[in-house]
Amino acid sequence: MNRPVTSNPHRWLWFGLCAAILVPRAYLAIHDQGMIWADEIFQTLEQGHRLAFGYGFVPWEFKVGARSWLLPGVIAGVMKLLAFAGVGSGAGLAIGLKLLFAILSAATLYPMLRMAEAWGGVFALVLLGVVASVFPAGLIYGSRAMAEVASALFLAWGLWLLWPWGMGRAGKAAAYAVLPALGGRWNGMRVLVLAGVLFGLATVLRYQSGILLAAVLIIVAARRSVRAAAVVAAGAAVVLLLGGLLDWATWGRPFQSVVAYLRFNLVEGGANQWGIAKRGFYLRVLLATNGPAVLILAVGLIAGLRRTWPVALPALLFLGVHSAIPHKELRFLYPVLPMLLLCAAVGLAVLLAKLPFPLRRRLAATSALALALFVAFAVVARHVTFADIGQRMDAYGFGGPTSSLVWRAFDERNRLFDQAGNHADICGLAAPTMNPYWTGGYTYLHRRVPILWTGSRRDLDAANYVLMGPGQRLDDARYRSLAKQGDYVLYRREGACARPTLGSGGFGRLIAMGVPGL
Repeated sequence: MNRPVTSNPHRWLWFGLCAAILVPRAYLAIHDQGMIWADEIFQTLEQGHRLAFGYGFVPWEFKVGARSWLLPGVIAGVMKLLAFAGVGSGAGLAIGLKLLFAILSAATLYPMLRMAEAWGGVFALVLLGVVASVFPAGLIYGSRAMAEVASALFLAWGLWLLWPWGMGRAGKAAAYAVLPALGGRWNGMRVLVLAGVLFGLATVLRYQSGILLAAVLIIVAARRSVRAAAVVAAGAAVVLLLGGLLDWATWGRPFQSVVAYLRFNLVEGGANQWGIAKRGFYLRVLLATNGPAVLILAVGLIAGLRRTWPVALPALLFLGVHSAIPHKELRFLYPVLPMLLLCAAVGLAVLLAKLPFPLRRRLAATSALALALFVAFAVVARHVTFADIGQRMDAYGFGGPTSSLVWRAFDERNRLFDQAGNHADICGLAAPTMNPYWTGGYTYLHRRVPILWTGSRRDLDAANYVLMGPGQRLDDARYRSLAKQGDYVLYRREGACARPTLGSGGFGRLIAMGVPGL
């Protein structure tokens, strides 16, 4: 059953399964312009937009320096490239970035597929590919511009590089197979350094990934050598130091984002204002989000621990630490979801290999199980709600999404923001009573004009476009309906815009920067 990681008789299967994993994520990147949590806009896309084009909303984290500029900086570069290529709309920029994150999400599974085959043979390879392509929790976040998605990529590839150094089976040949194009230049020392660099990047992107880095270093030291772990740690330390220097260059103090983030979350307990959940939260929402079929994966996870414990243990430690933290969100687990799926697939393959059947019948049983899991997860994925992932949302009449489903939530708002921005005559947009955190901001509007958040006469004078939500009426004869998305209507009036009133752009912890008049 165990096949060395260097053998590649199923190369076509690796890439075919990665393509299958990518397809639904790419579809969602194009067709779902909604949002599940404000961070996917204002922590990443909006800051990249502000850096690339000079204007956008600034959340509190980017006022006090509680986030690194690494990911927004990369996003800004991609946005500039897209604009240079002719992408001129906010939705076009967002789709381009969401497609990039969908590709990152699929690329995360490639080393997991290779490890699955090495541990459990082709049965584990197929089971992992099929499950990962439709696993609801993976689909929900896999095309969203979140630090968790980017961090998961580096964690997965870092684990694969460390396969022969304690994270899998012994044998340095595995390390050379990871980067075959570089050939013999990549000796063991360089691969260890590269693994450390990847873990360092994952940690800078998402500080909680440091939990996994610490666990991996202990495993490598215990199973291989302290020297190997020290080399990995050195590679990670270099990146962490560079991350501190980036903070120094952008925030004026080295490691500013780390200090501010830890102080806010661990000392001040600031994240608790967004909700506190019991320790069993993650187990409950994993079951609710993914359906009863996830229990089959749990059986596989347990059954394969004898082989997969070097990967399963850090992932379960990550889950345990997050379960002890009061504020919980399902997205926090995204970096370890590929690891847990890998371990579950290997365990199921181990159980299937023990069936007292000929190979042909075991192959049929594997195919039947893969098909059953595919159907079960695909059916559940279509109906995942905010309640399933553990989020409480306002009713749509009070600014919440028009549907309880996580799919295309607030999509109508963002698409109308984009349509408004595509009109050359726009000089101001009013979105009365809407919570700015639940909009696409300047990322989707992509015009350097004021956005007003009340329906007062003075704000309507300062906007020639108005977006009204469900149940709202625009009692201003100057405006005419221009476009509609679901229950949202975009209105337009003739004439210029007055200067916005002082404070019309004020809404708590989110402010506009680089916009005339605000």
